[in-house]
Amino acid sequence: MNALSQQIHAYLELMRNSTLMVSEQDRANMDILITMLGPVDKEIISVRYGLFGRPMEPLETIARHHRVSPEVIEEIIEKDFRKLAITPEWQMMILRFSPLVRKRIGIIP
Repeated sequence: MNALSQQIHAYLELMRNSTLMVSEQDRANMDILITMLGPVDKEIISVRYGLFGRPMEPLETIARHHRVSPEVIEEIIEKDFRKLAITPEWQMMILRFSPLVRKRIGIIP
């Protein structure tokens, strides 16, 4: 996973684990951003990270549901993160993040 993809991964983990650090507006923005990937990809990311009211599921369960290997699911997620990382919408979201959130997701060293 490249550095930009890693930032999105870290942010989704933060969304799942911290209700105080991620605003409802940022959650809504991320929902819209992930929706741009299409319904299947959104579902995969939502259940992998336990977002938007979906329970978190292991890669093996997601893979079984889609009749592919866990490695294919990982590839799909990484591909999706690379797509999201270069969107103007994600770049605008980053600008709005607090310094603490930016630090947690690896933008500020």
